[in-house]
Amino acid sequence: VVERMEHSHEVLALAYRPDGKELCASTIDGQIHFWDVAKAAPAGSIEGRRDIAGGRSATDRQTAENSSAGKSFTSLCYSADGTAVLGGGNSKYVCLYDRRSRILLRKFQVSQNQSLDGVQHKLNSRNMTEAGPRDLIDSDGIDSDSEKHVDRSLPGVRSGDKSNRVLKPEVRTRDVKFAPTGRQWAAASTEGLLIYSLDETLVFDPFELDADVTPDSIRDLVRTGDYLRALVNALRLNEQHVIRSVYESVPPKDVALLARAFPAVYVERLLKFIAHAMESSQLLELHLKWVSELLTTHGGFVKTRSVALQPVLRMLQRNVVRLHQDIGSVCDKNYYSLGYLLRQSKHVPEAQEGTDGDVDMHQVFADFSDDGE
Repeated sequence: VVERMEHSHEVLALAYRPDGKELCASTIDGQIHFWDVAKAAPAGSIEGRRDIAGGRSATDRQTAENSSAGKSFTSLCYSADGTAVLGGGNSKYVCLYDRRSRILLRKFQVSQNQSLDGVQHKLNSRNMTEAGPRDLIDSDGIDSDSEKHVDRSLPGVRSGDKSNRVLKPEVRTRDVKFAPTGRQWAAASTEGLLIYSLDETLVFDPFELDADVTPDSIRDLVRTGDYLRALVNALRLNEQHVIRSVYESVPPKDVALLARAFPAVYVERLLKFIAHAMESSQLLELHLKWVSELLTTHGGFVKTRSVALQPVLRMLQRNVVRLHQDIGSVCDKNYYSLGYLLRQSKHVPEAQEGTDGDVDMHQVFADFSDDGE
């Protein structure tokens, strides 16, 4: 049985919901239509032309706010749970919609590159003349009037007129896909492959990774006490939660020994990790001990790569100064309280040797005031 789902305009993209019970289709007028597959009946629509509109092409004679012609979705994708729909097309925006309420949740701009056609949002008055945009005026003066109006663009070309000497690609999104977890999505655009994620720390960026380097093997090395290999393998795997687990499991008394045997090629990565860890971790003594031992042992390596390591060293310096100021302010505020407690500890034994066992608090405060002066 074949069921026809009629649309008022040409259909550009289709996407099934993961459970197969719903279908969404984008049309050339910028709308997204939802269909109930079992009933072959409409289930709602989204007017997305205004959402995806934005950016001015060199041939547009209107501003981006007033020009929505040709703006439509050419790629659609449901999230894993079917609650959201992602759409991208011949625009600099990718739109994320809520399926149930059919409202725009967020709009992402895939490029800020001004050399691409369709990125600029406002008209440049310096390029406007009485005859129109400067880019559209033939300044050669060689062609006749009939030749000037001949359309030499190649048929089907959407990424710029390849028949021109100067090629200016058009910004657009060719495909969008959700990750199975629903916490990431990717877009294939004119700028390349773009990945957006809710998990900022879970970025897989391995360094000299082998097949034997896995989180389980790293945990086994920690259990056996091989902290050096465990830390090096964790840095090679470059998963932040694994690095933190191994780093915090290292005994402070072994830091000096591990720093001497630590490979110089991983010093930059470890210093960068410590610089970020100092912003949230409370293991101040461990951080300072690692930094001191690494800079002392690998001072020559750090000096030869001072230019490359300058951002990391500045971050370390900023965090150390911040911690020094925070701890110093706390100590300054508690100076008199600490002095009082110390004085009281000295007077208690003397009072216990007396007959009544009472402490003269006025005398304690008087002694402490005299010392402070």
